[in-house]
Amino acid sequence: YKGPDMLLEAARPLLESGALEIEMVGDGPMLEPLKAIQFKGVTWRGWMAHKDVQSVLKTCHLLSFPSIREFGGGVVLEAMALGMPPLIVDYAGPGELVQSAWGIKVPIGPRGAIVSQFQRELMALCADRSTLAPMGKAAHARIESHFTWERKADQIMQVYEWISSGGRAPEFF
Repeated sequence: YKGPDMLLEAARPLLESGALEIEMVGDGPMLEPLKAIQFKGVTWRGWMAHKDVQSVLKTCHLLSFPSIREFGGGVVLEAMALGMPPLIVDYAGPGELVQSAWGIKVPIGPRGAIVSQFQRELMALCADRSTLAPMGKAAHARIESHFTWERKADQIMQVYEWISSGGRAPEFF
């Protein structure tokens, strides 16, 4: 459900031309079959301790995450915290976390449509990478303004004040 096969299919022309490199982090039932295809330009990291993933993410410019069943999207927030814009499928948690100022969403749909949209977005970014840095800065700013522990505590206080006063519900997003 994480969609690594869709990402690799979408990225294949860019990988083969050398315009793109992918750091693939994680494991699961698709890892060995995908590694057997021997995609050029892909570094297979496999499972990594959570504390070590950041060292890989810090070397990247974009989180490509075509998951179609991701209800939380923690990895999206982690990438944004590092100033990395996400490219995601507009579904559930990731779809709620990403806006055009700090990331890219492709519509959920059939597999072929997701692959096609991811390929279009990756090709556009490889042709012009100038939007990545501003989106990365905006992604980091979004984390700072909404997802730090201090900010979450402020949000809890707003909810408490709303419940205790009967006033208007707070708007967090």
